[in-house]
Amino acid sequence: MCGIFAIFCSPETRLPGDTTVRMDRALAAIKHRGPDASGTFIDPNGRFAVGHVRLSVIDIAASSNQPFWSACGQAFVVFNGEIYNYLELRAELEREGVSFRTNSDTEVLLQALMHWGPSCISRFNGMWAFVYGDMRTREFVVCRDRWGVKPLHTFVHDGMLVMCSEAKGIFAFLGHVPQPDVSSIAAFLKYSTGGENAHSWFRGVRRFPKGVYRKIGLLDLDPERESSVAYWNYPSSRTIRSATEAIERMDAILEDAIRIRLRSDVPVGLSLSGGIDSATLAWMVGERFHKPLEAYTAWHAPVERSELPMAQRIAGMFGHRSIPVAEVPTEGVLEDLSDCVWHLDSGHSSPAVIPYVRLCRAARSSLTVMLEGQGSDELFAGYNEFKLFAGMDRLLGGQPLRALRCARNFAHTDGWGRLALNLARFMSQSVYERQAMQWNAEQILTQEGIDAVPEQMRRLRVSTTNLNDALLFWHENGLTNLLQYGDALSMSVNLETRCPFLDYRLVELGFSLHEDLLIHDGYGKWALRKLIDTRVPNELAWRRKKEGFTNSTERMIRERVERHGLPSEPVNWALDHGLFREGLRSQRLLSRMPNSVLFRTMSTMMWIERFYLRSS
Repeated sequence: MCGIFAIFCSPETRLPGDTTVRMDRALAAIKHRGPDASGTFIDPNGRFAVGHVRLSVIDIAASSNQPFWSACGQAFVVFNGEIYNYLELRAELEREGVSFRTNSDTEVLLQALMHWGPSCISRFNGMWAFVYGDMRTREFVVCRDRWGVKPLHTFVHDGMLVMCSEAKGIFAFLGHVPQPDVSSIAAFLKYSTGGENAHSWFRGVRRFPKGVYRKIGLLDLDPERESSVAYWNYPSSRTIRSATEAIERMDAILEDAIRIRLRSDVPVGLSLSGGIDSATLAWMVGERFHKPLEAYTAWHAPVERSELPMAQRIAGMFGHRSIPVAEVPTEGVLEDLSDCVWHLDSGHSSPAVIPYVRLCRAARSSLTVMLEGQGSDELFAGYNEFKLFAGMDRLLGGQPLRALRCARNFAHTDGWGRLALNLARFMSQSVYERQAMQWNAEQILTQEGIDAVPEQMRRLRVSTTNLNDALLFWHENGLTNLLQYGDALSMSVNLETRCPFLDYRLVELGFSLHEDLLIHDGYGKWALRKLIDTRVPNELAWRRKKEGFTNSTERMIRERVERHGLPSEPVNWALDHGLFREGLRSQRLLSRMPNSVLFRTMSTMMWIERFYLRSS
């Protein structure tokens, strides 16, 4: 797990004369992603440069540092992430006559691209963002993993295409921060749109698309042109109807997904929330691999209402060591939020960023790698909203009683009022937009912000594929947003996180399961629950309500704003630069904001303070 930087010049331009100094600044800005080693290569002809900071996880020897060059000196790679099936790929390459100098997954990645070409990317099982260069052809391949676990930002400036794992590295190279992107910030404030947005919070800085690779040729580079090749797609039909087949295949794939994600030359642990997903990992790691791990759990008082008791119970059942990380409600919340938005290059809608970054700090004291259960809800219909989409499918499919059961099950958890609000929102984009403005947004946002809408919106349609469409939406968008903060905050303390539920083989299985294997008898994630039915306590396996990462961050932010208002300097800057209207100064309007919107607003002020006021 690392950080990468690259810059390519069009035929009419050359690298700046002080590129060495600029590269040092860029890598220093992302040093937290890779504190163990750093390296650069600057083309003698001034056409391109690459840099890398390394967190050593697989083959920690210096011989695996990057940029990593082939033995012939004609190809290189800078790579952020892990290729979990690198041993299997290496064995194939060796059978075809390829020899290796190291034991790293980086060299396997390089040799696979040299030997098989970019078509081999579809065979990679892992998370990555990389730049591969072939000096013979002066062509490069840039790629990001299927789900966007590993970040990569791009910016076009004076005929140069600049790329970096974090936007702040681009700004360190250029020596300035671009103006804010008002539409992106407003979409965040109104709709919680985040890491799934192609546009960052900085004007002109874009997120490289996930699930594609792009070829770049120095001889004909046009920094404005975008031409990508998709190397993976979701299954097109849900053909698996047998519960036995589904559970057996899920068991086998998940076990192998965990097996290859336990590969590490540094200590591995587990984030254990007390929910179904991390409990499944704890069971398999303990019983199938007989590997006791340190299991970190964030909790809040009172302890009996937190997930800690169940997490401790699960850890004890499977031989893991439970390590609680307690919430400290009154200490350092604003400082932690400021650090979070700095590492995210933006705000994030979830107040869970605070307990999560604290969990990562605690885990990093003894771990370098941590397994997580992220990705299961979006794959196996774990969120309560999915029952609305399944209900619509069943209603339109001539099953009114089953549709009513879905509605009742939703209301049992979230209430009939929330059901009505969600139905209205998902059935009408205009209603969705009005709901998103119900915090007096028209008095606080500029017209550009008022007009901002997400690139995609969740919809209920006259169709029997609503559940499948919703799962695709959440997996392609909402999950990417969650993965953004998971990567940014874990890497802020140089901790690598790995998510077995993101194994592409498991995703292909999940999107091949019939909807009755996902939502059944009022339970989401039904097939997964059946898998762990006899392995974990019944009250966990068949708990109806999904518990969130509960914490008091939003309440503390409200109390702070009610006493002191928003911080004055960021507010003044935002008004001077046309991001907001004067209503941002109004305590009356702020007091009427929902906690979630007030949290997002405070996050935006922290972002302004870190990127524009401290750097000026």
